[in-house]
Amino acid sequence: MKKTRTKALLLSLVAVLAIFLTACGSKSSTKSNEQASFKNEPTTTKHADVKSSVLSGDGFWYLAGKINHKSNSGIEAIAFNKNTGKATMYNVNKFYKTYSAAKKANALNKEGTVKYTFTKNSKNQTVIKLSGKLSGIDMTQTVTVKNTTKGTNKATKLHMSGYQAVRDVDMDKTNAVFVEAN
Repeated sequence: MKKTRTKALLLSLVAVLAIFLTACGSKSSTKSNEQASFKNEPTTTKHADVKSSVLSGDGFWYLAGKINHKSNSGIEAIAFNKNTGKATMYNVNKFYKTYSAAKKANALNKEGTVKYTFTKNSKNQTVIKLSGKLSGIDMTQTVTVKNTTKGTNKATKLHMSGYQAVRDVDMDKTNAVFVEAN
């Protein structure tokens, strides 16, 4: 009788251990899948990395006060075209996952098309210069990249990542985020 109890106890212990190990294994695979979905997040502010991040994918980036930006006048969105060296600037009512999603929602209010360049300043920070006409008026602005940033926009539930930046429009500097949905 004692032998059967010992066997039953050992078998139960082995079964519990097997279940536990199976559960641990499935959690780690879920975690790696989550990490893979955000693998395109910018991780450095090195010039080559910033340029590559901005021009990869559909090149659709937002310039706003913060990731959970609220504004009655909308959010500035920029679609970079790596083949032409031009960017089309839009005003949108909220963050969208992609350029295609914003277009499908008929949410792109075009402000104009400008030329862009990527340079470095004396502090070795990446500076994106946008110059051209917006709504028929000459405009030059720069976006100086400071640090990486990421978060979730509460209104749209979209994961946003990109950079903390300083936006300079006609000598008026403001802190901003320069982000994309991923």
